[in-house]
Amino acid sequence: MASIFITGGTGFIGRHILRNLAQQGHELRLLVRSQERFKEVLRQLGIAPSPAERIHPVVGDLALPDLGLEAARWQELVRETEVLIHAGGPMDIQLGEQAARDVFLQGTREVLNLAREAHTHHGLHQFIHIVGFKSPIRGNSLDNPDEARRELAKEPPYEQMKMLADLEVRLEAREACFPLSVVHPSVVIGDSVTGSTEQTGGLGILVHSVSRGLLRLVPGNARHWLPLVHVDHLGAFVAALAAEKDISAAEKTYYLLDNRKSSPSIKGLVGQISKELLAPRPIGSLPLPLLHKLLGGRGGLGKKLGIPPESLSFIVDLDYPADPVNVICERHDLTTSVNFSILPHTIADLDFRLAHITEGQYTNKAAGYRRGRRGSLATLEKSGSGDPVLFLHGTFSTADCLIPLAEHWDGVPVWLADLPGFGRSPYHHQDDVINGYVDAVTQTIMSQAAPVTLVGHSLGGLIAAKMLERIPERLNAVYLLQPALHPAGRLLQYPALTRAMLRTLTGERLSRQLISRTCFESEDQIPEGYISHTLDELRSTRVRAVTAKVIASLTEAKTFDLHPEAWPKDKVSIIWGDKDRIYHLPDRFRQLKAHTLPLGHHFPLSHPGETAALMQAPCPENEEPALRG
Repeated sequence: MASIFITGGTGFIGRHILRNLAQQGHELRLLVRSQERFKEVLRQLGIAPSPAERIHPVVGDLALPDLGLEAARWQELVRETEVLIHAGGPMDIQLGEQAARDVFLQGTREVLNLAREAHTHHGLHQFIHIVGFKSPIRGNSLDNPDEARRELAKEPPYEQMKMLADLEVRLEAREACFPLSVVHPSVVIGDSVTGSTEQTGGLGILVHSVSRGLLRLVPGNARHWLPLVHVDHLGAFVAALAAEKDISAAEKTYYLLDNRKSSPSIKGLVGQISKELLAPRPIGSLPLPLLHKLLGGRGGLGKKLGIPPESLSFIVDLDYPADPVNVICERHDLTTSVNFSILPHTIADLDFRLAHITEGQYTNKAAGYRRGRRGSLATLEKSGSGDPVLFLHGTFSTADCLIPLAEHWDGVPVWLADLPGFGRSPYHHQDDVINGYVDAVTQTIMSQAAPVTLVGHSLGGLIAAKMLERIPERLNAVYLLQPALHPAGRLLQYPALTRAMLRTLTGERLSRQLISRTCFESEDQIPEGYISHTLDELRSTRVRAVTAKVIASLTEAKTFDLHPEAWPKDKVSIIWGDKDRIYHLPDRFRQLKAHTLPLGHHFPLSHPGETAALMQAPCPENEEPALRG
């Protein structure tokens, strides 16, 4: 095992490097700005106490002399560092010149000082530098570095400083004769399992542009493509490099990206993004030089549209050498291929992050959960023992909105799912809207061996009811919280009108409508953060379109083709808010165990404690328990 120093170890890429290195048992030191940030990252990664004893925070700053460290701490790093991984720096292609110089160029110089001293002291085993795949620095650049610097002066500050840092690292490695591995990742997207993508630059710029209808004309031609790589694949690859034993002093360069032959063209990629966002499809293309000129012109069109001209440089018509990467992958049983089946999840996750510009009650509470995926649904999860409890939200909600209710379940696994097209889950694209939801939730429940307790509110209650007819044997208990069990008003049957209305919704109008429709009795009952969370959600063209489709489906009688007389009565409980004046509990469902609360339609959101207490209350003698965990 090696003693490894990492910059950027708590960032989007660095976390995945850290997770892999921790699993390998290395002694790790991370440059961090605060102990609190360090502890939170370890918690989010689920790193157990035993590995954590081998992970040490080094509180400092990449842009400060000697990384902001005292002399004794610096000398300790010099003595202990065997492998140095430099992955620090933000993903912000519009970074100003001074900020880019500080964090990339000056920061790299400080890290090189450490590498030089460590190599002089005991021989540095390896320096691993992570820098974008657009860097033009090659072996011949080192023979004429001044010419390379002149060429780089033409680049925007972000790219210029990163590439200058690449040049200086290679020059120093040649002079000091320490082993260097340069890793050139392409555009980094979410992990290959959940698609969760914290870094909203790169692919996020495309997603944001498509959602606003700004890419009807695709940049480039049929040969242009946007190389991608999953962040977990990148993390595993860098960790594998760090574990390599026989490292020569020769510089090695690795281009980490998907295979061009199996990747879509830029037109195909934009088309898929359009499909997932339910946005207008592209109708043509524009030559890249022309588009770059238009976006970077004097009028500042790129800035006004939110499409930086610098972002076009990631769209390429090139092939990259794969052999060096393949050698490492074969040796360590790794892959760098993009899992294109997860791309809809990546797009939905980016769309969610880009739409939610405010942080309210739900976003803050979600910090205590980990992001996951069950079947085709994105989830928020807490671990525990026993069978899981699965929560399904209603319209104008996401998994985040049910966190206050779910917090009342301790010790059991909790899954809060985003239904298809809401939150971070991609839409199902089936012709039958409601059946698509039923299929998705079925897949989620069937994704693991144990049966679940199912809790559904409103639309989620309807889907939970349909689960009683689809897979009753996989359900421990089902709680229907104000379930939608009869058609809504016919005025809502036109998706185009609903979609237009949702586009112009304001916070004041939303509050008034929620109260007039007896979702809440007064503004005091509306949870803090709910209005801003819902408005942010509706900033997404995907969510507006899906909400309109769902609402239209809820006006159709066939949607409510249910057979409660056949349901296993010992498994079903209905909780009804009797202040709801829009929906009622049909007579054919009154044979089931039902409880009432003197509240409106959204009582699980406004009164989560009371709702949970009623669900968890002991049952009368000779009845089944209210909730099985």
